[in-house]
Amino acid sequence: MQGFNIGKYLLRVVKYIVFYAILIFLMLIIVYFTSSNKDISFWELIRPGSQQNLIILIVAFSVVYPFIGFIKQKIYTNSPFDQDKDAIVRIFTESGFIQASDNDGKLVFKAKRISMRIFRVFEDKITLDYTDNPLVMEGMRRDVQRIARHMEHHFRSNREDE
Repeated sequence: MQGFNIGKYLLRVVKYIVFYAILIFLMLIIVYFTSSNKDISFWELIRPGSQQNLIILIVAFSVVYPFIGFIKQKIYTNSPFDQDKDAIVRIFTESGFIQASDNDGKLVFKAKRISMRIFRVFEDKITLDYTDNPLVMEGMRRDVQRIARHMEHHFRSNREDE
């Protein structure tokens, strides 16, 4: 696994465990306090022994998701990056991202809305390495694939116009 960063992976695992544990805890609170049948106390509902399968599911998902939820994708261009930089920034902006930095041949974008950032556990950054052709985009799979399609469409349109 070339380029695998164990520290980043473990941080993502911990973030997802905490996030989903809190999310499920909040859902259990809502279900308990909105139900009319209160045969057991709330503390009996959430004690670890009664939620063992749920805890295993959260941990298993948190261990697997960083492998399948994040990708690197190559995008081939037909022109120098400087010509298309404004269009690429516009594509990211229209997709709900803002530019966080532009250093050493890498553009970094993050989600514009705080709600999006929270539900993505602040793992919403997309890095675009433009030091070479193809461009290399890295980030959350669904965002990278969506934005890459828009960029590829832009590059195809420019090629057809010439």
